[in-house]
Amino acid sequence: MTRTVTVNIIGLVQKDYRMIRNIMSLASSKDHMYRLVTDSREQADIVIVNADDAAAMAFWNEYRHTVPNANAILASATPLFDSDSLFIKRPLIADQLHAVLTLDCAWAPSPDQQKHDVLKKSILFRYLSTTHLEKIMALSQTVLLPSQHVVFTQGGIGEEMWVILTGRLKISVTRQDGSEIVLGILGPGEIFGEIAMLDGRARSASAITLTPCELLGIHRKDFMPFLEQNPKAAVDLITVLALRLRLNTEQLVELIAEHEAPR
Repeated sequence: MTRTVTVNIIGLVQKDYRMIRNIMSLASSKDHMYRLVTDSREQADIVIVNADDAAAMAFWNEYRHTVPNANAILASATPLFDSDSLFIKRPLIADQLHAVLTLDCAWAPSPDQQKHDVLKKSILFRYLSTTHLEKIMALSQTVLLPSQHVVFTQGGIGEEMWVILTGRLKISVTRQDGSEIVLGILGPGEIFGEIAMLDGRARSASAITLTPCELLGIHRKDFMPFLEQNPKAAVDLITVLALRLRLNTEQLVELIAEHEAPR
């Protein structure tokens, strides 16, 4: 029996539509027939998104909550081939697109499995049980942001922490003279914004995307009740935060020793 695989295209130009239609025709077989949806809001099995277009990704952010299990192909002029998500080069290359479609949508983990795997590998949540991770996933939301997007700014209100699913971003602070100090470049599996989210105070740094990023957001109003209702998870979280504080203290001691060492 032939299975119909629906494809949605968001933010690409007409010539890309024509290429995709041709590739879908070539990729179709007696087992699978690919069909392009006529309404961009129609549910689809595969969604091809222009990751360099802010409007396209904003639409995708809304669409994905309606169709959470759709497999996404992110097309970018600077694709992240080492990312957990599937990126392809834009302008689209016929051979590459054909290879992606003929993999029968098995090229990527389900969105829920991807979230679980990233959370489990993160330093903040690595000790939580599967049950607690599932609860955190249920109260979280995913967003897809373009490159050079300001996630939050130093001094701003901190109500969310973020987990990077795909992409890279920069954490930095601005000194009084206006110069920037880069504190770190973060990638998949890393968490940022958790300090302000937990204590409810202002952001101590700024965060800006360096590439298209898929982030998992967890809001304070949802996370604090979760900790109150799950004391074991709260204890596990405190243990990890204490470990991070200890590591940071050791690094600070080493930096001071290097600075004071005779030259």
